[in-house]
Amino acid sequence: MRPTTRTRPIWAFLTGPYAVFLVFLLLVPFANVAMYSIHPYSPTKVFLPELTLDNYRKIFDLYYLRLFGRTLRLGVITTAVCVVLGYPLAYFLARALPRVQALCLFLLIMPLMVSAVIRVFGWIVILGRKGLVNQALVALGLEPVKLLYSETAVVIGLVNVFVPFMVLPIMASIERIPPSLEEAAQNLGANWHQMFRRTILPLSLPGLISGCLLVYSLSISSLSISAFVTPALMGNARERMVGQQIYDEVLVSFNWPSASSLALTLVLLTVGLMFCALFATRHASRQERAR
Repeated sequence: MRPTTRTRPIWAFLTGPYAVFLVFLLLVPFANVAMYSIHPYSPTKVFLPELTLDNYRKIFDLYYLRLFGRTLRLGVITTAVCVVLGYPLAYFLARALPRVQALCLFLLIMPLMVSAVIRVFGWIVILGRKGLVNQALVALGLEPVKLLYSETAVVIGLVNVFVPFMVLPIMASIERIPPSLEEAAQNLGANWHQMFRRTILPLSLPGLISGCLLVYSLSISSLSISAFVTPALMGNARERMVGQQIYDEVLVSFNWPSASSLALTLVLLTVGLMFCALFATRHASRQERAR
């Protein structure tokens, strides 16, 4: 009999560098933020050595509850708009010719190469009081509308930034669907809407879920530069979001413990919502299979 040789776990060598990167550049800073959040604020020493939960108790004040509610609501609206605009574009790209697909992907990804600040200033020119939109309305004999410095402007700016993150996962899922399934459904008498509802949508659901989770987490994340710059420059100063509050706590008032508690709460809340969405989707898919 040949002696059995113990195989080396190749997956350990493949995932090892990323595990080290994850530990030292994500988990360790995250633990440091958690440590700051349970200490009281000190104007001279940043924080005191005592332990306290006052930084988390103040989150239940009406001001902070409105802050989190507004942030989560705008994240949901941004995700919904990205789905409405991104799904048809993803379907078109998945079924387009290779040359057309390459050109459209270049045009889709090219704005990501431009700084978020520059894009926001471009939208300020378009949505301003005397911007292109209001000038077009005046030329048509209509009254100008206030778009800039409102939640509508914030949603427009965030959608412009995050649409590619919705389109790419959905397009990847639709590309794996054979076009013959669509032809078979239409040959069996289904119209386009029935074919889409019973064939394309269920099979592309993983990509849709991935895009929604990605766009939602980025749009409400206080660590995202785009999610911070867009509300700060295009939103109303009285209708703040969590990212702006964390920025002021860190760089204006130097209250690092308070900023850490806000950031940690936002991250945990986002992760919890993502797990709930994944659980609900998995449960719905199981019920659909059981039928």
